[in-house]
Amino acid sequence: MNESRMESEESWETPRALRASILRLMARDAHTLYAYWEITDRKKWLASQHFGCDWSELPKVLRLYDVTHKWFDGHNANEVREIVLTPEADNWYVPKLNANTVYMADYGVYTWERQFVPFLRSNAVRTARDCPAGWGEPIVCVVPEASNPHPPAYIPPYSLENFERGQSC
Repeated sequence: MNESRMESEESWETPRALRASILRLMARDAHTLYAYWEITDRKKWLASQHFGCDWSELPKVLRLYDVTHKWFDGHNANEVREIVLTPEADNWYVPKLNANTVYMADYGVYTWERQFVPFLRSNAVRTARDCPAGWGEPIVCVVPEASNPHPPAYIPPYSLENFERGQSC
């Protein structure tokens, strides 16, 4: 009886309906990224209802942004590359990229008027260097914005949002 229970627990998987939609980027090497995604059935259904067609008919697109040295707001990328995906794809290698560059991606669809509608946004990832660091150069590049004490729209936290060690309720 225990063996059958162990087998059922090992083969158990989170139901697809309970999973969250995700888009992740990973650096494969200095010039290639790997992207993978999962869209929930609910999000697919909502898109189908909105566009009035089946999800499989919508052209899927991976839009890649070069956001190096940017506070990215969705419109101010250094460079944008669009990749039209095959309908059944749930992952993609993106080759021929710049080394030591920060990228983000959106996964979405084209409307019939070729307007891009994003559904998911990825994490930011930096491609590796393709040359060794020189003497005195940092191994990992420091983003210029990191030297600013706060972003332009910084809102200081309220005292209730801070906790000090040693305090009791």
